[in-house]
Amino acid sequence: MSDVNKSRRVFLRTAALGVAAVPLARFATHSPAARAEMPKAEDGHALDYVNDATTSDHSKYQEGQKCEGCAFWAGEESDGWGKCRHPEFSDVLVNANGWCNTWVPGG
Repeated sequence: MSDVNKSRRVFLRTAALGVAAVPLARFATHSPAARAEMPKAEDGHALDYVNDATTSDHSKYQEGQKCEGCAFWAGEESDGWGKCRHPEFSDVLVNANGWCNTWVPGG
């Protein structure tokens, strides 16, 4: 076998393994241990966020709006705290009873 064909095969095998590994990479960054270390959002974090929706005095807030009912809510992680899909909250957990001014009805 020529060196060109051998190099091509090594490249194709390595590329195929790399492509196959991409979906598994999310487990490395979103493991339960990584989530446990993720900080919790505090009042005023971004977008007029509050941990308790009933304390919001924002003009857009309407009774009953909570993070857990928002389209951005990604689900509870632990003890009422969960991930928000909004880019402003990608680095923190939000409270299921929280609220921010980008609240959108969940579907």
